[in-house]
Order: sequence, then structure tokens, then C-alpha cells
Amino acid sequence: MDKIVFEEIISILALHGRQDLISEFKEHAKMDPDYKPPNFMRRDSLSDSEGSATSEDLNYTIDKDGFYSLK
Repeated sequence: MDKIVFEEIISILALHGRQDLISEFKEHAKMDPDYKPPNFMRRDSLSDSEGSATSEDLNYTIDKDGFYSLK
């Protein structure tokens, strides 16, 4: 974890008055001064262009009270 994220987490915990969690976090979290975030974008696994969100033809009936029922 880089230094900026480490300090931000500590400041959020301090804002909420959680000194117990700050000491726990400092004990277990490790900073990596050489950390660089990844440069790639995550691809959407449910994209419209890949056919994952296609429309369907539904067969249904409407009863006398106006309720829809699937066939």
C-alpha cells in the first residue's frame, strides 16, 4: 500500500475517534514505497456488445382482472 492511502485510512479512523483501530491498522498494514497502481482498465463482463443483455420474446396472457401470466 502506498503512503497516501495509508495516511488517508489513518485520518479517516482518527476522524471517527477509533484509536483502537488505528493502532491495529499500523500493526498489521504494510507500506510499500515502490507500489505503483495498475495501468489497465477493468473490462465490463456484462456488456451489451457481447450479447449478454439480449431481449427476449415473452409469451403471456392477460386475465379478466388485467394480470399478466407467462405461458
